[in-house]
Amino acid sequence: MKTKRTTGNQAMQEKILDVAAELFVENGYPGTPLSLIASKLEFTKAALYYHFKSKADILTGILYPLLDEIDELLKETPGCFPNAEERWGFMLSYSQLLLSNPRAVAVLASGASQAWMPEEILKRIQLHAERTTELAMLPGLSEEEQVRAMLLMDMMHREIVFQKGRSVVNGMAPERRREIVYDFIRESLGS
Repeated sequence: MKTKRTTGNQAMQEKILDVAAELFVENGYPGTPLSLIASKLEFTKAALYYHFKSKADILTGILYPLLDEIDELLKETPGCFPNAEERWGFMLSYSQLLLSNPRAVAVLASGASQAWMPEEILKRIQLHAERTTELAMLPGLSEEEQVRAMLLMDMMHREIVFQKGRSVVNGMAPERRREIVYDFIRESLGS
């Protein structure tokens, strides 16, 4: 019986996280009070508090699974890659990880400024950005090649995370666009 309740609680928490993420994207995190989340779910605030003690807890429920997966990927990754093929393999794995977490990615991409984000989350994001950029480099790259590697990582982030406001080709499926971007990045990396 307890397993059913836990499963039910988990399903309800996922529903709350989905609704909250949609509202954070639509209104911004600061512009989404708990009362709006509760209203959209047809809950009382007390019912919402049963599952999450604060709006910050909801935000961490949305973002931590992605941040934890990135932590794990970076922990398993060597200090640097000996060749372009292994570097490309990492970049592809990293992009697939981002794509597999659309709820968190949507919230991360929702605002031009992330000043509203809790400091702990901002620090983790900054560490991830620094480390993934380091991993885009190969030993002995010239300054020009290092800048190119940074631009390629920025492109990957823009294509997968920060899609809002980018130029589009009418009628092109997102999968086809991603395929073109991957081919471009891979060619540019010399893989």
